[in-house]
Amino acid sequence: MNKTFKIKTNYLTQFNNVTHAKFNKTQYDQVAKVDLLKINVSADMLKVWKDAIDVETELNNEAQASEITKQMIAKDRERDEILTYIFGIIRISRYAPNNVSRNAAEKLYAKLKKYFGIQSEVYESESMHILGMKKDVDKFPGEIAVLNLNEAITKLINLNTEYEQLASSRRDDSLLLKLPSTKEARQTTDNAFDAVCQCIQASYLISHVEADRRMISDLVDAMNKISSDFRDTHAQSQAQKAAAKKKKGNEDDNPKKPSDPKKPGDDGKKPDDGKKPEDPKKPGGDTPKPGREEDPGEDQV
Repeated sequence: MNKTFKIKTNYLTQFNNVTHAKFNKTQYDQVAKVDLLKINVSADMLKVWKDAIDVETELNNEAQASEITKQMIAKDRERDEILTYIFGIIRISRYAPNNVSRNAAEKLYAKLKKYFGIQSEVYESESMHILGMKKDVDKFPGEIAVLNLNEAITKLINLNTEYEQLASSRRDDSLLLKLPSTKEARQTTDNAFDAVCQCIQASYLISHVEADRRMISDLVDAMNKISSDFRDTHAQSQAQKAAAKKKKGNEDDNPKKPSDPKKPGDDGKKPDDGKKPEDPKKPGGDTPKPGREEDPGEDQV
């Protein structure tokens, strides 16, 4: 029994949350395949470990879900901008110099006026109104073509579909609110994994059956191979990040020098008399739901 019998776990603390959960899931799958009686691991111990891994996975999904929320907000902003454009073209075209555009705008205005202002509604209601608006728009293909709105309508429907796909993957999050912190979840998983490792190592030492000892030895080799693979992948990833950071730092330290601007008078023109032109008015500031508008008078919804 000269073999050093130790399952490698000392690299776990350096893994990020996703890698940590994936590492434990891979090790769990490896252990779950063998005869648990021969490694003195009970079904309850295995379940505790599996439940801890599942909690970590849910926490990682929650972190990803927050990114999905950001994407949803950005997608909704795009929807609002397209809606504002479509409604604006219809309104202004009611005063077009040619009767063809004016008549087309009047028909669309009468049909779509009820949708004006849906940009300010809650996200789900806006999605449903866009679907209803699409059905109404389909009844006026000629008018839409006259006002050159086909591209905008297609863009709006695509954005609405993309938004709903994001929303669908984000809805079922009520259970996630009951999850522990990531630090607590990782500690629970580590404790469960450590308990399993101790049982496996002790089983090798106390077993008097050579076949069982070989099986346990092969299991430990497989688990250590998993540890080595994850460690090497992590090290490569860190090295790549460090190289990229160093490259970016070198670029920041040696920026390209801009060419010298021409001095006033070099081209024969008179130098600036010091007066600054008046600043043009800036557009409205950034708002959570851009493009919100209310129709005055007859356009009020």
